[in-house]
Amino acid sequence: MNLLHWYILKEHIAPFFFAFFVLMFVLVIDLMLQMMKLLLSKGIGVLTILEFFFLSLAWMIALAVPMAILVATLMAFGRLSQDNEITALKAGGVSFYRLLSPVLLSATAIALLLVIFNNDVLPDFNHRARTLMSAVYRKKPALSLKDREGLFIEDFPGLSILFEKVDEKKSKVYGVTIYEKGPEGLSAIIRARSGDLHFSETEDRLTMTLHEGEIHRTDPETPDRYLRTSFDKHVLHISDIGQKLVRKDSSRRGDREMSATMMRAKVRKNRKALEKHRKMMARVAQDYLDRTLPTFEDGEYAPPKGLRPDADLLRTQRKTLQKLRTSLQLIDAKQRCINKYSVEIHKKYSIPVACIVFVLLGAPLGIMAKRGGMGVGFGLSVGFIVVYWAFLIGGETLADRQFIAPWLAMWAPNLFLGAVGIILVLRAGRGTAFIRWKRGERQ
Repeated sequence: MNLLHWYILKEHIAPFFFAFFVLMFVLVIDLMLQMMKLLLSKGIGVLTILEFFFLSLAWMIALAVPMAILVATLMAFGRLSQDNEITALKAGGVSFYRLLSPVLLSATAIALLLVIFNNDVLPDFNHRARTLMSAVYRKKPALSLKDREGLFIEDFPGLSILFEKVDEKKSKVYGVTIYEKGPEGLSAIIRARSGDLHFSETEDRLTMTLHEGEIHRTDPETPDRYLRTSFDKHVLHISDIGQKLVRKDSSRRGDREMSATMMRAKVRKNRKALEKHRKMMARVAQDYLDRTLPTFEDGEYAPPKGLRPDADLLRTQRKTLQKLRTSLQLIDAKQRCINKYSVEIHKKYSIPVACIVFVLLGAPLGIMAKRGGMGVGFGLSVGFIVVYWAFLIGGETLADRQFIAPWLAMWAPNLFLGAVGIILVLRAGRGTAFIRWKRGERQ
């Protein structure tokens, strides 16, 4: 690679990282707006919140890199065109294709790295993030007792607790009433003048030390007998209060938590099951025909043996239709699974290839615009990114509903925008400009 190629690549570095960090910032802020209310309401610690956002960076990187390449290509070639460096290079005998080649090679290398990233890194990060969020959803909200003075607290299984007054600074409560509920209803009532609270997050337990109170209950052996016990101190342990973030290992993975190899195995398994159900439908239909169609014996048609025309035939028809409907539903479910996995397989490759497509788009547009500043670069980038993602999201929906093939759904934006990019590259190679930024400017 000669000095000119290094110079062209160097022009892309600053706008690439600028666009990349801007896009990452936007994606992080969007995720924060969606998730922070949930995370804070559950009383999640700062380290856990940071871990969740760190794990979410993987899918953001997979989306931001192709977009950043488009912005960088538009801005770099736009700057070179604006300063007439492209014109000078062409006058010196350097073709546009030679200027484009190092950028295309770099985009291809980045695309290959993204393919590896999408298969080896992204699935594990998505799996860990989903496991963490499952633990967050299971965790009960942070217990705020001050807001519940005079209200019954139903957060603890088998207990209804009322505090007349709460001193959160000293972890003391006053005017305590506790209703214990058993399998057969109310089993005991505990009243106390005051109490001390101690939360143990490591053991997920609340220890309540009550002072000066009474316990009212019925005798379990003699329900008509009423028992009242006074105490100066009574310790009550409440376990599994849901204040601890419990992570459970999960071997189950969703489609976005698998590599392409893992999903191909799922596709093969579902195709075998689908073929099995199709053969079953054929057997059911053949069995029905064998039992209901008349037979040809001794030159004459004879009615089916063992079937009364009314009762048996109607019952056989109903059973056959039910079996066929069940098989059709199973076939449809298996086909949807195949499409879902196939979409994700193709997506792991189509999005990285967008890096190459965006170079084919960005380079000629940057040259033809001749005003390739930051505003123009971002404006054109946003337009093409919106078109790309509209194709991708719409295609995924259509593929999931079995209207189009999964490969077409995921590769259509690359095929369409790639074709546009190739046309633009050929026009730029011939020196044809067709974007007019001022009235009267030559084309």
